[in-house]
Amino acid sequence: MSKQAVRLAVKETLRRVTSRDVETQSRCIASVLRPLLESHQNVACYMNMDHGEVDTSYLMEWLFEEGKKVYLPRCTSTVKTGQVSLRRVGASGGHPHLTFHLMDTWEKVKMLKPRGKYHLREPEPVSPAPLPPRLDVMIVPGLAFDLSKGTRLGHGVGYYDDFFQRYQLQYSGEKPLLVGLALVEQLCEHIPTDCHDWPMDCIVSGDGKIQWITN
Repeated sequence: MSKQAVRLAVKETLRRVTSRDVETQSRCIASVLRPLLESHQNVACYMNMDHGEVDTSYLMEWLFEEGKKVYLPRCTSTVKTGQVSLRRVGASGGHPHLTFHLMDTWEKVKMLKPRGKYHLREPEPVSPAPLPPRLDVMIVPGLAFDLSKGTRLGHGVGYYDDFFQRYQLQYSGEKPLLVGLALVEQLCEHIPTDCHDWPMDCIVSGDGKIQWITN
């Protein structure tokens, strides 16, 4: 199957997932992740979409309670930030990329409103736009994941793959631990890959399992 075919199939499956199922799986994921994150201080997370994604609120509330430094992404473009373009630019002279912003409190995170093309709850823009912060762990969303190889399938824009490359350029080839979060309905046996796709280091699924990738 092509990437687009996998996307369509997973999206159709996710339409049938109830909010109660998402809550149950999300609470399970948060519980399993806590021991893994206890020894890490700088954590990048994300605010989930309203449907078809793991609800990260249970995890993030705990991160703030534990005094972790929590960073959230903002969708932007190299045209707006002036940061270096890492791939072929579009007609506008730039391409989409992510900036990660340190959040002060859980209360401020809860006040974020959906905005932009993707209706995501994002931090406010700042000037100058921040370069990649040094992170211990990145909690990564995705549309589908392959447990055998750690392959992640996003929505096709390339935001996260671009950021992983940007991070390595910033920190001389280093990278944080990449942890993918998946509802069980988002697990696939095979996902096609391209040379720019980054595998996860581990995937935590809604059935409470942590799959470490050893390839």
